[in-house]
Amino acid sequence: MAEVEKGAKIELIPLRAIKPLPLQLTTIDPEVERMLLEDMRKGSERIDPILVRRLTSEEKEACKERYPKAEYEVIDGHKRLRNAELLLWEQIKAIVVDVSRDEAFEISYRKNKERGTVDPMLEAIYFKHLYIDKKLPAFKIAEMLSLSEKYVRRVIARVGIETEAVRKIVRQAVIGKPLTGKHLDAIAKTPPEKQPVIVEKIAKEGLTAKEAKIVAEAVAKKPAILELPKPKLVEEAKKITTPPPPPPPKPEEIREKLIKELEGYYPPIIIDYAYTRYKGGLLKEVIKASIFYMFWEKLTEAQREEVMEKAMKEVEEKGKFVEPVIG
Repeated sequence: MAEVEKGAKIELIPLRAIKPLPLQLTTIDPEVERMLLEDMRKGSERIDPILVRRLTSEEKEACKERYPKAEYEVIDGHKRLRNAELLLWEQIKAIVVDVSRDEAFEISYRKNKERGTVDPMLEAIYFKHLYIDKKLPAFKIAEMLSLSEKYVRRVIARVGIETEAVRKIVRQAVIGKPLTGKHLDAIAKTPPEKQPVIVEKIAKEGLTAKEAKIVAEAVAKKPAILELPKPKLVEEAKKITTPPPPPPPKPEEIREKLIKELEGYYPPIIIDYAYTRYKGGLLKEVIKASIFYMFWEKLTEAQREEVMEKAMKEVEEKGKFVEPVIG
C-alpha cells in the first residue's frame, strides 16, 4: 500500500458524499484500468484509500444541484471512485485532508506526474488556469511544480489549440489512446482551421510524434496534403519541409577557405605563390612538401622554381599528383 499522508487517518465515506475534482488530470491505460476493476471486485481491502478534501459551505452550495449530498471532493483516486460506483459499493476508504481547491489541483498534478499518468492536454488546461486565471508567470509555475520554465512555456503553448481539436484530443484520452505531449506541440503549430483534421489523421493513421511534426510543418505551406493517406502524406510532407541542398561553392570561396586553413602554418608568400602558380591543385601537399619554406623569402626566383619542382616531384612519387595548370 502506498504511504499514507502524514498524520492522516483512513475513514469510510459514503460514495454519495463524494464528488470529483473539476479537472481530472489523470489518464490511465485501459488494461491497467481493467486490472484495477478486477482487483476491486475481490474486495475493498485490495486497494489504497482515495484522497479527498472537505468542501467549504460555499462549494457545497455551488454544486448542490448536481451533487446534493457532496461533502468531499476527490484529489487522488478518481478511477477507484468510479469503479466503486460501478460495483455498487456504498462506501470507500478515504484519507481526508483540509486543503483548498488550488492545493488539491497541485497535489493531484504532482501525484499523477510521479506516476506518469498526466494527460498532456489536461496538463495544458491546468497550466492555463494557473497562468491566466491565477496570473502566475511561467517561472513561478515552474518553481511551484518543480519543472523547468522551458517545459512550462511549451505546455502553455498547447492552450492555443482550437476548441474542436481539443475535444477530439480529449476523446482520444477517454478511449485510452491519448496523444503525447509532442503530438500536441505539433498540432499547436498547425493553422487553427486544420488542427481538427490533423488530430484525426494522427489518431486514424497512427502518426508518430516525429511524423506529426513534419506533417504540421508541411500543412502550413501546403494544406492540401492532409487529404493524402499516411505513407504518401509523410513522404510529401518530407519533400515540402526538407530544404534544398546548398549550391556548390564557387572557386573563389574554395580558395578563400583553403587559404584560411593554411594561414596559421605557412608564410603568406608561399601560399600565394603555390596557389597562383598551380591554381590550387594539391596546394596542401605541395606546401607540406616544400621543406625549405622557412627560407622562402631569402630565395631567388630560380631557387624558388627549384624548391617547387622538388616539392612537385615528391608529391608525384607519392601518387597524389594531379597535373597542375601552369599560369
